[in-house]
Amino acid sequence: MSNTTYLVSARKYRPLLFKDMVAQEHVTETLKNAIRLDRLAHAYMFTGPRGVGKTTAARIVAKAINCTTPAEEREDPSEPCRQCVSCKSFEEGRNMNIIEIDAASNNKVEDVRDLRETVRIPPQGNRMKVYIIDEVHMLSNAAFNALLKTLEEPPPHAMFIFATTEPHKVLPTIQSRCQRFDFRRIATGESVERLRHICQTENISVDEEALMLIARKGDGALRDALSVFDQAVSLCGTQITYPELIAALGVVSVDVYFEVTRAVKSGSGADMILLVDRIVRSGYDLQEFVDGLAEHIRNLLVAISVDDPRLIEATEADRKRLKSHGTEFSESTLLTLIHIIGELSDTLRLSRQPRLKLEMALLRMSNIPDATDIRSALEKLNNLEKMAVTGVVRIESSPKPEGSSPSIASSSSIETVAPPPKNIPVARPIPTEPDRSVVDDQDVSSDPDLTVKPLPYAPAPTSGAIPRAVPQADDMSLFLERPAISRPKPRPDTEAQFTDLTEVLELDPNESAPITEGAPESEELTILRSAWSALIQEVMESEKQLGSFLNHAGIFAFDSKTVFLSVPDDFHATALRSECVKLTHRLNDLTGFKIDNIAFRIKINKADTDLVPESESSMRESLEHLCENYPAVRSLVERFGGEIVW
Repeated sequence: MSNTTYLVSARKYRPLLFKDMVAQEHVTETLKNAIRLDRLAHAYMFTGPRGVGKTTAARIVAKAINCTTPAEEREDPSEPCRQCVSCKSFEEGRNMNIIEIDAASNNKVEDVRDLRETVRIPPQGNRMKVYIIDEVHMLSNAAFNALLKTLEEPPPHAMFIFATTEPHKVLPTIQSRCQRFDFRRIATGESVERLRHICQTENISVDEEALMLIARKGDGALRDALSVFDQAVSLCGTQITYPELIAALGVVSVDVYFEVTRAVKSGSGADMILLVDRIVRSGYDLQEFVDGLAEHIRNLLVAISVDDPRLIEATEADRKRLKSHGTEFSESTLLTLIHIIGELSDTLRLSRQPRLKLEMALLRMSNIPDATDIRSALEKLNNLEKMAVTGVVRIESSPKPEGSSPSIASSSSIETVAPPPKNIPVARPIPTEPDRSVVDDQDVSSDPDLTVKPLPYAPAPTSGAIPRAVPQADDMSLFLERPAISRPKPRPDTEAQFTDLTEVLELDPNESAPITEGAPESEELTILRSAWSALIQEVMESEKQLGSFLNHAGIFAFDSKTVFLSVPDDFHATALRSECVKLTHRLNDLTGFKIDNIAFRIKINKADTDLVPESESSMRESLEHLCENYPAVRSLVERFGGEIVW
């Protein structure tokens, strides 16, 4: 057995000069300038994660300011020479003027009092006496307070360097008396370079994937990465390969994470259950698996969102796999997966059944619906509005399905122009027919005052019918559900229904109404309006909702046993349509007239046709009006949390 004392890599390759420190240039350059210009403070505080070089930097500072070699004779005036008696005695642990104190075990007031007594004694053979207090946040409040005066006005030969991983626990009065330097987390790539240099020095063969795995296990702390490296050498010898290292360290392979996301894409819950069983049987730590899966999904999101491979801590081969695989997901889907993983990570540690928690989370991931992009949904809604205004129907072609006609799939889009509706008059019902619902084609042009308003989701026009812009199935998919109020189907025993053409009518603002303002009112119309008021009061006592609809409607004409009601919009007309039979019977009882039909008229309000509101308030009113009258729009706004942006 060799007599040589074995040193772990973290101690053997501990930096002895500022230039050897990894990824802390922002700190080392400032300290080197302070040493070169002889502008040293009497107290410093080094903060940052564990294993990034805080105590190492403090030792180099203490060695550099006590180096007895003249600055002009050194290779770098701010670096210790490592050749003088002071430098050699410190590296050999014999220098009595550089004192390291562990605050975790010397945290009492008595310990600080002893320090105050010894700090008065000047250094022997050196320039300054340096106190390096590690984990200074472990001192008690009483110990901190006892150190305040000495720290504020120390002897000219004394310097204090505090190191801590939790600076928020240090009293503000202590921090205000120190110059603070924040050490940063060491990136994975920088750790890989340092590990590669050590492997070359030690004549150890290691592949790139194994180096990346060791560096990632360090989690930004080079000291931790070197500890994993020593373990890997003990397990694998001088030939370290990625498959052997995976098995030896019990780390989940990146291929397993790709299996998870492929199962998410295919929606296979069975694959998820089998995968969890394999993970449990292999003895992997479930929390470590969840953390790795979260990082994997984050890498997928970065790969498709940002064109910068440096943001992904992986090998070049894995980066290409992430880039290719990430294109199968949308950003919203990946964000949903990250949200599910985050919830699982918070509850897994305290769960009594962690395997069940993991299985349920993975099943949720495999069953999430394809997220609807709010931007594309709003774009479709905007297209529908343009179609309604301009009459241009644009049908976006979907990808060509297998076996489809080439002529249909060859074009990217089809545009058809629907001519604006003409003032097509509608005839009144024939009084001699028992069923007053059939339209007499000869009387269609008898009344030029009334025009038909196209209804949403109307059936395709037949020969001679009014041309309409019909929303396609792709456009209707954004509403997620059918409208709550749908158009009734025509009766099969007639070609055209009177109610289909006259139940919702518009009065063109450029035309005159059948009964104009100021014209003498007939006796029948007066009786009907009086009976209508009585009917509203009667209905309000028993059916307030129906009474509210009736209250917004008014009788404006009566002719040929048909009562014409004026309503504010087609929503009221559709709601009252189902009550036509009840209303006609009740009006017959109140007036004694023979009433067979009820038709509706909608007045076109020019203010409602303005598609560009002038202010935020008018835009908000327009949105509220759409939500009130169209359940589909209301469902869209509620589902996506829509709001006016001005």
